[in-house]
Amino acid sequence: MSGQNAADQHAMRFIVHADDCGLTPSISADILDCLAHGPLNSVSVVMGGSDTKASLQALAGLPRTRVCLHLNILEGRCSAPIGQVRPLVDEAGVFRYGLGQMLAALAAGTAARKKALLFAIRTELEAQIDAFAAGIGCLHQRSGLHLDGHLHIHCIPALQQTMAELMHEHRPSYVRLPNEPAHLAPLPLLPLLVGCARRALLTHWSAGFVRLLDSMGIAHNQYLCGLVAGGNLTAARVAASLSAIQLRRQPSPLVEIMCHPGGISAQDADSRIRHNGFYQSPARQTEKKMLLDGSLSHVLARYGTVTDVAADTPPPCPTC
Repeated sequence: MSGQNAADQHAMRFIVHADDCGLTPSISADILDCLAHGPLNSVSVVMGGSDTKASLQALAGLPRTRVCLHLNILEGRCSAPIGQVRPLVDEAGVFRYGLGQMLAALAAGTAARKKALLFAIRTELEAQIDAFAAGIGCLHQRSGLHLDGHLHIHCIPALQQTMAELMHEHRPSYVRLPNEPAHLAPLPLLPLLVGCARRALLTHWSAGFVRLLDSMGIAHNQYLCGLVAGGNLTAARVAASLSAIQLRRQPSPLVEIMCHPGGISAQDADSRIRHNGFYQSPARQTEKKMLLDGSLSHVLARYGTVTDVAADTPPPCPTC
């Protein structure tokens, strides 16, 4: 095999993706700006955010943008009736647990309390899928239902049976896998240690989750770029991740580049909702700049090509 053919065989295919659209108007505005002017071609929408409805309306008019449901049980408001998911939310329908609290609640407590919590989670995720499908329009025109999770909650081992039941019922076309090879990104020491620990945990979760996806014939990415440097991506940190992926020498891997190019402004922060301080981080605007100034595109061109996510979209179904 010639050197050029070998390079082509291992060239990566990229989905350039932004999480959290719809959580607040300012986050949505930043993401839509990147869609209009950068390599971004995929977006996840949070149901129950303060800008969800407007975001879905805007994205419905962008047929070449992949739109995913960002499954969420940690931030914002529930989509199901409050009375049906009370173990999961407060009196106002705001999610009551952070990720650590959720993991503890699923691991400890009485069997009855865990059963009630799992039932509430299943009910809420069902409601989110239904609300997303209604808001975005005919999913057939967008290659079916695509799923990922806020803080990757869809891969929590304690929720694997819940996710299996949901996927049997709704048959998503694609589910994101949080799998990134170990590497040392150019980060300060503390964020690097935190990022490496996060990557190790999520890669461990992915090992069990990929078996579920493969057994059901559900498509997924091979790798996710943005776990070690999650929320702090720069072009150099993307390059470090892609270099580690390249060493795996997997033929034409599908790599999702996970970005967070939107921050919460003082005008649209909701004091009743516990928003992670991460949304006020200046790194959000750094990620937006990376998407708009060409630096990310330059790095991606060295390793492969951005996938046209609309290329395999089937023709409109007759009922749409």
